[in-house]
Amino acid sequence: MKRFLFNLVVAGCALFLCACQNSEKPETTVFRDFNLGATVEQMNVAQLQPKTGGNSVSTAIGETTERRRSFELEYLLNEQSSEPFNEALFLDELKTQIAEQISDAGVWANVAVSTRDSFYFNYSTKENRGSFEVIGARVEGNKYKLWCIVRESAGIESDK
Repeated sequence: MKRFLFNLVVAGCALFLCACQNSEKPETTVFRDFNLGATVEQMNVAQLQPKTGGNSVSTAIGETTERRRSFELEYLLNEQSSEPFNEALFLDELKTQIAEQISDAGVWANVAVSTRDSFYFNYSTKENRGSFEVIGARVEGNKYKLWCIVRESAGIESDK
């Protein structure tokens, strides 16, 4: 009988601890569905020929759910085409494409900061806050590299 009561108490404690653990909060569709390579491909830039690419995803569950996606893409530059590759114009168009994807997902983009070779967005919903950071650079003369980090915190109270 003592053994049964002990097992019952242990099982009850285990169930209580499981019930108290934080659960994963849902991400926004813009975080889940965003693909930097597909976005660049849709832009159909004649001077960019895909070479290599990769991405990674990480999630940390706590009081809020923290997510991070990173992309690293490399392109060969074909500047024998009609006009040379204009990095500033390309990044400006990429920023516009990503802003449209954010807007189409019903997410509010509240900050857009740009430099010559990068841009940054903050976005939010009622329960999620996130950011996009994109950097582009010419490397080794005939290559162009893009890095993108998307971060999102889910399960927070936001103004929007």
